[in-house]
Amino acid sequence: MQPSARDKRIRICGGLVIMALAILSVVMVFASGREHWADIPLDALYGIQALFTLGAGIYLASGWRKAAQMVMAPGRPRRIALAAIAVAGTAAVAWGFTNGAKALITAALWPNMVGLWTLLQFRTIAERFQHKEQWTTALTLEFALESLARVFRQPGLSVTTAGQDVWVKIEREWNGGTWSHKDAARYMKSVTGLHFRIEEIVGGTRITANSGDRTVGGMYDVLKLSEEMSATAVELARQATARNHEG
Repeated sequence: MQPSARDKRIRICGGLVIMALAILSVVMVFASGREHWADIPLDALYGIQALFTLGAGIYLASGWRKAAQMVMAPGRPRRIALAAIAVAGTAAVAWGFTNGAKALITAALWPNMVGLWTLLQFRTIAERFQHKEQWTTALTLEFALESLARVFRQPGLSVTTAGQDVWVKIEREWNGGTWSHKDAARYMKSVTGLHFRIEEIVGGTRITANSGDRTVGGMYDVLKLSEEMSATAVELARQATARNHEG
């Protein structure tokens, strides 16, 4: 499974931001003056945390191993936590730079904390989705991709193709089915994501649908509506490939 080009750019930018925050922390420690480095355990704590944060940023930006599969997919609690820590961190850094060396080294931990919470906004594709379904079709890879892209070109849906991967975003405006929790659409604050992976096999292709987006937040009815919308979209994909095969 490969993220879209947009997701890759976001991942790289996220890694660069984390690296910059780690460097800022080190700069703050050095700018505080070496006379405040008498406590060796505290010095070690600052150094280890900065190195760990810098390494996390490099890992994310480079796309090494598992990081290549990561996409920015925070749930609502993680977004709220990052926002709160970012505000507190910004205030702490400003306080440190305006209140002398001692305050500066006290605030030097905050950039690393913001950086690590930024890392927590990213998940692998497998971690993002709860459900996986597979089916096969006699369509070629090219026609399978085209069929999926075509069926999702409708109001309230957006589709992006990246190699053998198709990403679909479901917005609350979509009116593609009869859902028991449809009245909850006005309360939806985020889009619901779907991912389809198309692989060539002997005699056709295998399609893997990933649904059950864990990043969707809200009350019970909103979550159920998201599930219903996802199920409808997966069924549309299944029908589109079967129908095109029969045709």
